[in-house]
Amino acid sequence: IGDPPNIIIGNMLAKYLDFNDFLFNLGPGVVICSPPIFYYLIWWFGAEVKGNLVVDIPKLQKMYPITDRGLLIKCGVVLGCVIASFFLHPVTHLDPAWVAIMGAVWLLVAFDMHHCHEALHAVEWDTLLFFAALFVVVEGVGELGLLRFIANTLSSMVSLVSPGGRQAFSIFLICWSSAIFSAFVDNIPFTATMVPVMQKMVANVVGINIEPLAWALAFGACFGGNGTLIGASANIVMASKAEVEGHHISFMDFFKVGFPVMIISVAIATVYLLTLNAIFWQSAVAL
Repeated sequence: IGDPPNIIIGNMLAKYLDFNDFLFNLGPGVVICSPPIFYYLIWWFGAEVKGNLVVDIPKLQKMYPITDRGLLIKCGVVLGCVIASFFLHPVTHLDPAWVAIMGAVWLLVAFDMHHCHEALHAVEWDTLLFFAALFVVVEGVGELGLLRFIANTLSSMVSLVSPGGRQAFSIFLICWSSAIFSAFVDNIPFTATMVPVMQKMVANVVGINIEPLAWALAFGACFGGNGTLIGASANIVMASKAEVEGHHISFMDFFKVGFPVMIISVAIATVYLLTLNAIFWQSAVAL
């Protein structure tokens, strides 16, 4: 649930992956990637991020006061239950989407029903419609044969490698190709397109499993989205918010910092995935 590409991968590969799989396979990789990125950003910005940080806490409390402490507690309880339900997916087998919807309905009931229209107005309906339309487009592209062509091309490349090294090569190929494409094409439509491509690859080529490719796509798409300003929706939101506050961030300003961050993080993630493949996943393929 941390990023839209992960949600897409989880929904489209629900047969193979659950919430805990994402946490246990991707979480350590993110932790390993973070320190080098922090040190790089400190080196890049230099004096701008060094020294003592002065924060006026009373001013922030006045600017953003807690207006309804009771509702805050209710939200905290519901959020805790929703997250706990995500962890319990292997036991309950409840779809994460239904868990989130039940949490939202629970909050609407706990909220003042006379003002529930305010909560409904806060829902990003345009984002939901975007996702719905996106899957229609992906299905249409699949019917036209483009996904089959891409899958056959990638499958041919993987088939050139010896069976023992196909999965490692596939992880490398998916991770880096998804990172580069996601930097210049928003990672959400790219991920929605790549999942069925990977499924066709696994069906066409002996010696690869879908789960390692899913983690490679998740790392590549999410870290690749950091490469440019248009790579991820979060980047666009951040830039627009910064513009409102008087801080203009151009495409090149973001690219100078974001693209090296992408290269460093994807390189570390690749080593992490290949290590897991050598220790755990490759033996599963052999079996």
